[in-house]
Amino acid sequence: MLSDKRLLAFVKESNAIEGINRTPSRVEINATRYFLESAEIKIENLEKFVSAIAPFARLRLEDGMDVRIGNHIPPAGGPSIGYALDELLVKANGGSNPYKIHCEYEKLHPFMDGNGRSGRVLWAWQMIKTGNKLLQLGFLHAFYYQTLDDR
Repeated sequence: MLSDKRLLAFVKESNAIEGINRTPSRVEINATRYFLESAEIKIENLEKFVSAIAPFARLRLEDGMDVRIGNHIPPAGGPSIGYALDELLVKANGGSNPYKIHCEYEKLHPFMDGNGRSGRVLWAWQMIKTGNKLLQLGFLHAFYYQTLDDR
């Protein structure tokens, strides 16, 4: 588990990546702690986390719940998002590479909002579960090294 200091630094960095440059709220810190302490990650864990950081964001389970991120157009909203996310979480819970899971999660973009921060907390959860010490470097630094290792 992350120390309180490391947890605060992780939440602060994750928010800053989104352009949120303020002290993390108690709600964000508690939601992150709760998520990282989960024994297994299910869709419900992600929904609870996202509802804490982006209260009006929903899982894109209905047709027409489509999003676009710059030039990337994720799969169309609808029931297939739930199935794809469930498959992804089976791999994440099974110990698949956190770097690859994070990339797949961001490509899927399962929520209307909050995908960056929920993707990073999923990555951190996997890093903790696999005992990967790179997490101590912070997301951007560790993810950079994982990108190099993935070549």
